[in-house]
Amino acid sequence: MKVLYIRFLLALHFFALGGFSSSGESKDKLFYDAVRAEASGDVNKAIEIYSQITEQGNSASLHANLANLYFKTEDYGRSVLHFRKAILIDPPNRNYAANLSLVYEMAGGATEDLKEIHSSFSAQLQTSWLVGLAVIFWVGLLYLSITFRLPLKGNLPLLFISIWICLCLFLGWGFFQSKRQSDQLQREVIALLPSSRQVDSDDQIALRVFAGRGSASNTKVAPGTSLYLDQGNDGLPRVHDGPDGDQWYLARSQSGGNKGWLKRSEFEPVLDW
Repeated sequence: MKVLYIRFLLALHFFALGGFSSSGESKDKLFYDAVRAEASGDVNKAIEIYSQITEQGNSASLHANLANLYFKTEDYGRSVLHFRKAILIDPPNRNYAANLSLVYEMAGGATEDLKEIHSSFSAQLQTSWLVGLAVIFWVGLLYLSITFRLPLKGNLPLLFISIWICLCLFLGWGFFQSKRQSDQLQREVIALLPSSRQVDSDDQIALRVFAGRGSASNTKVAPGTSLYLDQGNDGLPRVHDGPDGDQWYLARSQSGGNKGWLKRSEFEPVLDW
């Protein structure tokens, strides 16, 4: 009876593994195929396989691998995109930040984009600012509730209140700045050359005056440049459907100096839609 019970448990165990392993095995196989393709020098094949893996799941190392491969093909725009995604998943990783700086330099991207990413008020730190504000606020409130039940002595309570209020204001301001960057991150896209085009160091992405293929260029930006989609009253990106089926989006640089329409194939959002 005991042997049958053990066999029953083993059967359940292998049944459970069978149910969950198929996708894992498929993902592992794709990963090893990508590694072999990269080792053999077939960078484009490795990019194709890694891109398939991202459809099943995301990780910082996966996006970093893709970024490095795109860097080898001199597709700096997509290299920037995937280093950004890697940093969002693993913000403390200094290697990703250093590599991103190098890619920005090679791509000729705007330096203010990089400053925003490494800022102490970056979107990734929004929760930290909020937690710090909550802790300081409630600790101070608890201290004051205890202090004012006792006889006040000297200027210590007033000094504490002044410091507490200043800390709350500073942390609240930090949270506001971080939230502002978080809101921008929701709208941020990376300008890219169409993947079907041969990458050239002089190629840039045109921001058109009007939403249409025949429109003149209002300005041009380098691949890898951060742009921010304009939003309508409904909070969604402003989009125009062209007669040929193209979708056009109105975007601008962070400073607002560069503005114009670009096709959906000419950008990718930093956050997955």
